[in-house]
Amino acid sequence: MGAWGTGLWEDDLACDIQDEWNDLLDEGMSPRKAAKIILKSWLEELEDYDDDLERQPDESILYISLAALQMRHRSLTVGIKKKTIELIDKGADLELWEDSDIQDYDERKKFLVEFKEKLEQTRARFF
Repeated sequence: MGAWGTGLWEDDLACDIQDEWNDLLDEGMSPRKAAKIILKSWLEELEDYDDDLERQPDESILYISLAALQMRHRSLTVGIKKKTIELIDKGADLELWEDSDIQDYDERKKFLVEFKEKLEQTRARFF
């Protein structure tokens, strides 16, 4: 997996999640059910990581992607919103950007700050 830019959909994992989401919705699934299926399958995969620090970047991309997709479909859930904000506050996937040039790191950090602001302004649902 890799990233070719600092934006949301410029990462292989984020694109895989978006593709899976689109496939599930194309099959007639609701955004709520699609999110549950994606979370279950990807969280099982993330269990293979040795520790939380190693897991956090991919987990962050998972939750940020799902939050963005849910916001797009006006179906943001409280759980996804809360976990995404928590992961962004912990540094999200910035660890992956520490070895890149400072401009890319700063651009990703800016994206995360702006995304968190959008997330905080979006009303979530309990379901």
